Amino acid sequence: MLHAERRNEVALVTANFGGIDELRGLPPHDGIDAFYYTDEATRLGADSTAIASWTQVLVPDYPRHDFGARLRARYFKHQIHRLDEVRNHRWLVWADSSLQFHETDFILEHVEKLRSLPPRKRILVVPHPERRTIREEYEFIRDLIAQGNEYLILRYQQEKMTEQMEYFRRQGWDLEARLWCGTFWIVENSDLLNRLWDDWWDQNIRFGMMDQLSLPVLLDHHGCDPEQLDVVLWENAHFIHVKHHRNI
Repeated sequence: MLHAERRNEVALVTANFGGIDELRGLPPHDGIDAFYYTDEATRLGADSTAIASWTQVLVPDYPRHDFGARLRARYFKHQIHRLDEVRNHRWLVWADSSLQFHETDFILEHVEKLRSLPPRKRILVVPHPERRTIREEYEFIRDLIAQGNEYLILRYQQEKMTEQMEYFRRQGWDLEARLWCGTFWIVENSDLLNRLWDDWWDQNIRFGMMDQLSLPVLLDHHGCDPEQLDVVLWENAHFIHVKHHRNI
């Protein structure tokens, strides 16, 4: 448990279930409380030094255990503002468990920049490194699944992406909305942005876990104008994207 005198405003969260990724160590993170949510098997198999590098490594008894590993992790991503350990932090940071950080000072630097902006701009996201719009992303995945791509078939064939895109069209939402990565972001813990994140979670429950499709249109729908972290997702000065240990 964190002590009552905790003063950090920033919480970094990641989640990893089903052994999708290894539990990786975190560099020094002064000013940031860092929480890693996982299952008992992953925690037992992790290096003790890696575990000690996080503020807490937790084995939660929620959400529902009939959720698959990826959907369980998505709860901690899209419902980050509801987690007991972080609900009172001013700034919430998500990092997929596939990221290996080189340093964390950049997080605090960007929090300070966001602090000075209007409430609807207090979001930092990473541009997609390969495609520009949600229509491009949808068509790319749809076509590769049709061509027999095993990785995308495993992850996305059962998702209702076509129905989701049709839903966006009926709502009058922009199918050419700018594509962002959901792998890393910073957001203010505010009523406005919590409502947006609740709608993001709802899209996962209704249509599937291709959450890169829904974030751009929901940002527009809520009138939010995010800041951009100008890095290449796969490898940059702050972190590197590591291939999943297991694809499930």
